[in-house]
Amino acid sequence: MRSEAAGEAASEAGTAVARTTSISSSASASAEESSVARWLLVLLAAGAVTVLAVWMISPRFEIDVPSVVDDWAAYFTSPDLLAEILRLENPETERFRPGVIVWGYLQWHTLGAPESLVGPNAWNVLRVAILVAGLTLFTALALPIRRGRLELVLYAGLASIPAFVVVLVPKFARDLARFGPQEPLLVGGMALGGSLLFLAARSLFDESNSIRVWAVAALGVGGSLAWALGTYQKETSICVLPLLAGVAIACRSHFASWRHLGRGRKTALAALGAVVVLPLLHVTIELLRIVRRGDLVYDADAGGQGLIDGVRELWNWTHEAVPGNARLLAYGAAALVVVASVARRRIDPIALGALLSGALTFVFAGQSGVVATRYYIPAIALFAVAFALSLARLPTIVVAAGGLAVFFSFMPPPGTRAEVQSWTNEELANGTLVSTVTRLESSGCVVAVAGLDLETDAALPVLVGIGRSDADETCSPEGTVIVAGPGEEGTALASACAPAALELLAQAPVGAVYRCARLRAEPVRHPTRGLVAPAQLVALHRLEPVVLG
Repeated sequence: MRSEAAGEAASEAGTAVARTTSISSSASASAEESSVARWLLVLLAAGAVTVLAVWMISPRFEIDVPSVVDDWAAYFTSPDLLAEILRLENPETERFRPGVIVWGYLQWHTLGAPESLVGPNAWNVLRVAILVAGLTLFTALALPIRRGRLELVLYAGLASIPAFVVVLVPKFARDLARFGPQEPLLVGGMALGGSLLFLAARSLFDESNSIRVWAVAALGVGGSLAWALGTYQKETSICVLPLLAGVAIACRSHFASWRHLGRGRKTALAALGAVVVLPLLHVTIELLRIVRRGDLVYDADAGGQGLIDGVRELWNWTHEAVPGNARLLAYGAAALVVVASVARRRIDPIALGALLSGALTFVFAGQSGVVATRYYIPAIALFAVAFALSLARLPTIVVAAGGLAVFFSFMPPPGTRAEVQSWTNEELANGTLVSTVTRLESSGCVVAVAGLDLETDAALPVLVGIGRSDADETCSPEGTVIVAGPGEEGTALASACAPAALELLAQAPVGAVYRCARLRAEPVRHPTRGLVAPAQLVALHRLEPVVLG
């Protein structure tokens, strides 16, 4: 009987162990399925926001000529500047932004550019995708994980809030449509790169699982490239320090296991840490050198009253650059960080870090002494991250209500695509002016240019050089082409044409193109040179196309 009792006990124990193992395996499988579903929903949300963003900027695909703002300079200057970077030099005395130079070279010297804008547009779509993916992935990794189908949907929705908000602000969409602004890659590159590096580090800290070397290497390499690209976009990247501190505090439990790790894991983690720290240290050193020399961009003053005035001006202009719904979200982010901290009786260090870094980017932008809509992108993006993370700490019903409030405050898009279309129309008119001048100059016409703004005046010879080709027409030998801007010199140049001999060929925001059948016989008054003979004035302002060697 004892044998039978022992056998029954052993059988019951085995059954219990099997049941426990089965439950454990079932729970593990359920958790894995939940994780897969969660990341699939995040991927779908990021894809949807990316498609939405590309739709918002799609009017710019009508443009077929590089812009007289930024594009021409990126094409013309990037080869020489890149050569200096490869020699480990800073090619700009007032700035330190090697990432902009590298990106500009890729955009304007690959995939058929600059003759075709298919390549530059493809690079720009990639830039938008990096911005959306970076903000969404970073927010998803920082969000608390909840169980349940509704919570999975809310998780994906919260993760997509920062990117959703940024791409639907009308002025920001205009900046995303333009090729020049650095802020999208600054934010997107650092967010995406930092997230990939975090995933690699998390795998290395987890000793319970064997390392998939190829996966960790892919995350490390991809994260390093994206982080460096974002960090080196502009000096504002150092404002990420409060956010980095918040991430470090939130991940302190991982650091406690450092002493138990093997040498290989420690070496790999140290390399990842160096990838994060060294570019920021490099930017900081170069920034201090610039400040010490006093060669600040836009002739700004370092600190003091100049900084205070710049921040005040940037704040006063917020209502022009940022619509009410985005401003309300930014204010709500600050309030939610406080509410969530009180409700949980502890502060979310990542949400607080995002809030502080966002505020710091705003102060840093005020240093320039000028205002531009793109300066607000990092601040609004980081405030939106803080908003999503803090909202996630509240009860489910509040999270759902908050997410829906954000969605319906931006949908349907509040004139976002119309803003891009308005900018596109301006660019198309400027492109028509450039194309007209290029065609006439290629045909042998004498082209004189005056009165344009400084950048357009520098851009036109470069853009004409890009489009110059064998002409299908021959210019009239007695005809002169006049490109006159709104400045006094443009008015003087146009007055060199005889009355009733001036024919308007193209009108654009930057100026107008005229064909002059014959010049005046008498001298005309120039604002700086006094009375000048018309032929001499034309020769003085004759356009000389610039061709990149």
